[in-house]
Amino acid sequence: MKIKIFLIVLLFFFFFIIGIVVLFVVNSINMSDDGMPHLREEENEEYTDIYTGNGIAPEVLRYKAYFEKYAKKYFISQHVDVLMAMTMQESGGRVLDVMQSSESLGLPPNSITDPEISIDIGTRYFSQVMKEADGEVKLSLQAYNFGSGFIPYANERGGYSKKVAIDFSNMMAKKNGWSRYGDVNYVDNVMRYLEEDNSPINVRGDWALPLKEIIITSGFGPRTHPITGELESFHGGVDFGCTPSDNIMAVKDGKVVEAIHGNTGYGNYVTLQHANNEFSRYGHMSSLKVSLGDKVSQGQAVGKCGTTGDSTGNHLHLEHLTKLGQAHQDKIDPRKTLGLD
Repeated sequence: MKIKIFLIVLLFFFFFIIGIVVLFVVNSINMSDDGMPHLREEENEEYTDIYTGNGIAPEVLRYKAYFEKYAKKYFISQHVDVLMAMTMQESGGRVLDVMQSSESLGLPPNSITDPEISIDIGTRYFSQVMKEADGEVKLSLQAYNFGSGFIPYANERGGYSKKVAIDFSNMMAKKNGWSRYGDVNYVDNVMRYLEEDNSPINVRGDWALPLKEIIITSGFGPRTHPITGELESFHGGVDFGCTPSDNIMAVKDGKVVEAIHGNTGYGNYVTLQHANNEFSRYGHMSSLKVSLGDKVSQGQAVGKCGTTGDSTGNHLHLEHLTKLGQAHQDKIDPRKTLGLD
């Protein structure tokens, strides 16, 4: 009996060691023979030089020591903020494979379950493409997404540009028989985490825009709830993509009638009253810049973009109410009031 148990334990450790060896062998393979990452069509969805990391969320900043460690190891210490911005775009720091390095190794998404290994592999690969791109940051970023085969293609056409990225993506999509290849907006998506620009917002409708850059990620009306999976739940506002560096702006002059710090629902949110039957609500902010009773002006910052409460990522949830406590289906679609419909 003891011999049988010993053999079972020995067999278990044998397969455990084999698994470790396979992982490290796979980790040593960064690209396919043609210099391209092992992309599959269904993995190519858009999720949508001195830099400062103003837009980096705490979920990514907690790994800063690892970014510094491996940036130094692979001789790109000056680009720690770029690596963290890439991680914001890849995962927001909300999964263990923080740099989504599994896919660059030809593994299924999120196969890597150790953030340090993910950062090691991702940093090593970015260092490689930076070397091939002669240190050009934007070219390197797009090559990190497309694969290093993009670098000679771009250099033959004058270097990185959005047009060159689109042309390359179309060429590779056709070659592979896919509907699209990679993320042609990858550079812009990463760079927005590195730039803090609170330029005046503009007015298109009855309300001013609440963000400098408008990216609608979820509209008003029935939808499948992103967290509960509930079918035909009613979304009583509009969600806008934003980064932790973005100020959330008041859409109109008003008075703060709610300034709530919460961990569920809207999270940290503010409600402004503009008229007897006109309210705007700003949800999921990381922090508030106003207090109950404050009078605010159109364009004034009421808080910072965040992902507090029931949220799957950094965004602004904006609502147009005609009274407090209103049912979601009775609210007004903010796109109309903002002039975005």
